[in-house]
Amino acid sequence: MLRGRDLIQIFDRFVGPKKGSGVAQDARVQVRTPEGRHLDVMGVDLVENKIIGSRETHRIVISTHEEVAKMGKPKLIV
Repeated sequence: MLRGRDLIQIFDRFVGPKKGSGVAQDARVQVRTPEGRHLDVMGVDLVENKIIGSRETHRIVISTHEEVAKMGKPKLIV
């Protein structure tokens, strides 16, 4: 499970003012499904967890849609 603070550290490596790069700052953001499909990220929302008694009071929800422009086979850079 990934927490919000973990996500900040990960993104800071790519787009942060000290370590990030201009290329990464302009890169399209996608999510890879377990089936290997790539989806474009449409938005990120903070939502309240309405389940009574749950340890998690809030969640960060990433909304996706079908990718607009297909890409070739991805090459991992970092």
